[in-house]
Amino acid sequence: MTEPPETPNGPDLLHFDLDGLRALIESLDQPAYRAKQIWRQLYQRGQLDASQMSDLPAELRRQLAEAAPVPAEPLETQRSEDGSTSKALIPLGDGELIETVLIRSAPRDTVCLSSQAGCAMGCVFCATGLQGLRRQLTAGEIMRQAILAREWSREEDRELTHVVFMGMGEPLANYANVSEAIARLTDPDGFALSPRRITVSTVGVPPGIRRLAADHPRVNLAVSLHAPDPQLRRELVPVPGASIDDILSAVREHNRMTGGRVTFEYVLLRGVNDSRGHARRLAERIAGLRAHVNLIPLNPSPGVVGDRPSRRATLSFQQALQDRGVPATVRVEQGRDIAAACGQLRGDRVRSAG
Repeated sequence: MTEPPETPNGPDLLHFDLDGLRALIESLDQPAYRAKQIWRQLYQRGQLDASQMSDLPAELRRQLAEAAPVPAEPLETQRSEDGSTSKALIPLGDGELIETVLIRSAPRDTVCLSSQAGCAMGCVFCATGLQGLRRQLTAGEIMRQAILAREWSREEDRELTHVVFMGMGEPLANYANVSEAIARLTDPDGFALSPRRITVSTVGVPPGIRRLAADHPRVNLAVSLHAPDPQLRRELVPVPGASIDDILSAVREHNRMTGGRVTFEYVLLRGVNDSRGHARRLAERIAGLRAHVNLIPLNPSPGVVGDRPSRRATLSFQQALQDRGVPATVRVEQGRDIAAACGQLRGDRVRSAG
């Protein structure tokens, strides 16, 4: 897994898996069972400050507080005008910045997690890709986002119900840390979330799709396809070595191995990939798959390519898919006014303002 960033004291407690916590506790001459107590404090209570873990002896709290820093609080939080969406700008230990989004849509509260600082995929309509990949996030840095979002939900007497890896970065290009984060999210003694309430979204990394099916068969898969034709997809999503045919082959294996249904995400750009002809070819491409198409009209952001399609064109595309037996919905948009919608996360607002 990715090593934690350098800090004056060392990595925070979220960096350690349970075995790592046991080793840390034993190095402090404390009984190994204390590790499980710390684990529950972190992931069930969301208590990240060791000095406040009341079920631990005072000496151990002191030792842990000296050895492991408390993760930094967000530098900036924003909430959409309608109150449905909150976004946090989170500083990491080495000064990198990421963004995390909580979406409230009764009866769901969904956190959109980032898995990388920046992104190497280069999708032309995505603000995150403009920065390139800065680094991978650790499993602990991913979990920090989930814990923060759950705190927001609980402050309003709600509960975090769903997790989607749809924030900054390509989750399957950081597979080891994302997989470890999924394990912690679904640990009955940890975050205790059902894997059916977790979705991993990818632009199409065939080996990662297959690994996800093998390691986490109950976790949902979403694939950002964005085009029915190879040349157009290469223009919109310039990912080397991942052709549409290779991606769909991996999706078929995922269908077979998990018995689940995949969601194809499709960002609509006016005059580029939004015609009924594109819809017909998309339906032909995914015929025979257990699949659903989620249509996303482009969310404008500075520096990204493309224009937002008309509502009429969006609904026409949806109807063309449905006419061919493909279930299709148009994503309900939330958070555009705070740049928290699909494709708008950047993780550099405070940095740029400084």
